[in-house]
Amino acid sequence: MSSEMKTRFRSAEEALRFFFRLRELLYDGRAGRLLAGELPVSACATVANAIDDYQCIGSCMRGLNDVALWLLSEIYGPTSFGVHRRSLAHVCKAARLEFPERELRLSQVRMIHELALGAVKQGMRELGMISARRTGGARKRHRGMEALDQMTHILISQAADR
Repeated sequence: MSSEMKTRFRSAEEALRFFFRLRELLYDGRAGRLLAGELPVSACATVANAIDDYQCIGSCMRGLNDVALWLLSEIYGPTSFGVHRRSLAHVCKAARLEFPERELRLSQVRMIHELALGAVKQGMRELGMISARRTGGARKRHRGMEALDQMTHILISQAADR
């Protein structure tokens, strides 16, 4: 495999696990909820080390709302040795506690996860951090984020109607 074809990570999921593990280390194990304001404004031009990777991955999450950021951190956040990764069902229960006003259901959590992960994948493909299997560019990523925002607004209005 030539160096031009080489990517930094095999998948976006692997990159997100790296991001949240490094974030935990940077915060001495006391990392709180990931907020949009903490994310880097832009990706770095050249990736030379783990901090550059962290900034690039974080920049791919820009534009996601608080529910999507929290959801990604719950699913891909660090776990202890011997502790299984969180399933969407476990995350759904945690989401009901974290965002009680939204009354999220499993299907909604699954949809938010797919949209958020899709937006991050597209950003990582644009930066060359994962292989570019599909094309679509920034417009596709922007549409994914718009769909995520629309889904969140629908969930909020449904909760308000109840």
